[in-house]
Amino acid sequence: MRAALLADLGIPDRDVLWIPAGEDPEAATAELAPAQNAGGDAGCLVLAFDRERPEPELARWREALWPTWHAIASCRLRDGELSRRTLQGRAVLGKVEGSGGQWVVFRQRLDVMSQRSTVAKFDQNAKGWDGDPNSPSYPHHRWMRRYVGCYAAATPGARILDFGSGAGWCGIEAARAANARELCAFDPSPQMVELARRNAEAHGIAHFRGEPGFGEAPPFPKPGEAPFELVISSGVISFVPEVEPWLDGLAACVAPGGRLIIGDIDARAYGFARRRRSKLLLPVRELNAKTPLEVRGWLERRGFRFERGSGYQLTWPVPQAMEYSERKLGGVLQRPLLWANQLGAALDKSLGGRASHAFDSWVMTLVRG
Repeated sequence: MRAALLADLGIPDRDVLWIPAGEDPEAATAELAPAQNAGGDAGCLVLAFDRERPEPELARWREALWPTWHAIASCRLRDGELSRRTLQGRAVLGKVEGSGGQWVVFRQRLDVMSQRSTVAKFDQNAKGWDGDPNSPSYPHHRWMRRYVGCYAAATPGARILDFGSGAGWCGIEAARAANARELCAFDPSPQMVELARRNAEAHGIAHFRGEPGFGEAPPFPKPGEAPFELVISSGVISFVPEVEPWLDGLAACVAPGGRLIIGDIDARAYGFARRRRSKLLLPVRELNAKTPLEVRGWLERRGFRFERGSGYQLTWPVPQAMEYSERKLGGVLQRPLLWANQLGAALDKSLGGRASHAFDSWVMTLVRG
């Protein structure tokens, strides 16, 4: 079994930390100490169970190792067949001898979230972030990007930077609303930047510049150029392994007196908390998400003044209902669910974000002093 797992991982045995798991992760301080102290010595960690365990129990083991380690796969031996489950699905690794068991595979969080891994992931999935106009869920996609991009009105003719642009839509919506003098955008993925360029051109953005780059050392503004009157960062900070240098890069891009719109998924949301308790394998950004209060505090220490913030995109079970509607019902529920999201977001905005924990995402605007 061990040889089969190593072959699947493609990692020498000397680079794998094997830890036998007991019954209670909260009481397993001694067993987990080697993992917490491994540093960069181990490229992979395998937590070995003598039998299959329920998902909520495995989730507790994952929490005991986070944030040093991130669970990427669960392997099981059943009836002589070894299989591997990831977020992408299940695969059979082959027939092996043994009576059964389960092995959870971890990689170091900083490796999973490294710049190299980020570029590869986004290049591979770039088109999926663009939105399909023929999809029943597209009106919701369009509403979200417009809601964030226009959360704070930009000065007419402003220069705008989309800080981690993805396919560019939030910046495009803001630039169109403000008749921006210029829209700049960067993203770790060259494929994403090219999508943003094409989308900007298709939507009449006359002055657009886009380059690959990371927030820790943003490619804009160029030397000799002024910072931007409006900077937008939507859905980025949860992908950031170390927030302090990223926030320094973000703050430097905003002109004195300029506005920042920042938003992301909400670690406090009921739906995410429910998944975190019940599922072993989750996207790394979901575990790495920050709360709006954390982000606000970090930015205020960098000289920003908070204006307002609120939630959008209602949490469980609304996203699940939208997915079911599109997959099974031909999208018949998409419009009513979109209206529910729009109403909920408008209400929370009017209340000053008092119910933002009821939403999967948050957004806020701040002014740089």
